[in-house]
Amino acid sequence: MGYFADIYVIKKTRSRKLANEFINHFLPKNEECTECYELPQFGKETVLEFSDVNKLMDYLEMNSNETYKIYWKNLDDKSLNCFGMLFYTSDGCIIFGISRDTFISDNTNNEDNCLEEMKAFLDTDKGYICYESMPEMTYKEFVNTVNRLQT
Repeated sequence: MGYFADIYVIKKTRSRKLANEFINHFLPKNEECTECYELPQFGKETVLEFSDVNKLMDYLEMNSNETYKIYWKNLDDKSLNCFGMLFYTSDGCIIFGISRDTFISDNTNNEDNCLEEMKAFLDTDKGYICYESMPEMTYKEFVNTVNRLQT
């Protein structure tokens, strides 16, 4: 194993249906990385708790200012996609993410191909690749990073 390439795409949506389609497309054999989802995430006191990720995603779809990070691991050892991620932003978007095994080199076809496939699947042109880093967490910051990386 080398490093993780983190490939992120943002879309102005909170659709649970689209989020599930994304995870099931890019990680058809997946497992949630947690059994319990607390709100606020990483807070001192839990206000709400979900044991079903779909109920959490329904809640997040209806509460567009709530932030949350959800992770799945891939159970298919042959797939390049190691983890799937959904980052719900405070401004009503979802950042869709895939972490892939990669070796940092001049050849980024592995990451580039995944980014293009994600953009096509989600019908957006707003995405970027970084290495073992979290994405920018608002639409404006995310798009600013996309624009900076394209120049």
